[in-house]
Amino acid sequence: MTTTTTTQALANLSDAAVAALQAALVTRGPRKGRLLSAAPPSQSMAYAAWQGAMLSCNPYKASIAALMFMTPEQRAIQKEVTALFDALPKGARIAMDKDRQALEALGAW
Repeated sequence: MTTTTTTQALANLSDAAVAALQAALVTRGPRKGRLLSAAPPSQSMAYAAWQGAMLSCNPYKASIAALMFMTPEQRAIQKEVTALFDALPKGARIAMDKDRQALEALGAW
């Protein structure tokens, strides 16, 4: 995903969703800009953003219990982020999660 595409996509999100999504991404190293390998702490908005992104990128990592017990604010963030990731091309969604990328390379997905 290019910087322009990313900027346009983030423009459709609320400020809270952008902040939550940024907190759910790797900030340094070779995986910078991809989703964290494990979910952030469950009481954070980043957790809701991570769960929303995983529903599109790698649904096997998303937690049904997490979706059931989200606060209304977390649920709103999760829905915004899920809508954003659902609109991305398949290749961009695959690239956001290292496990999904590995499964695709093995032909297991």
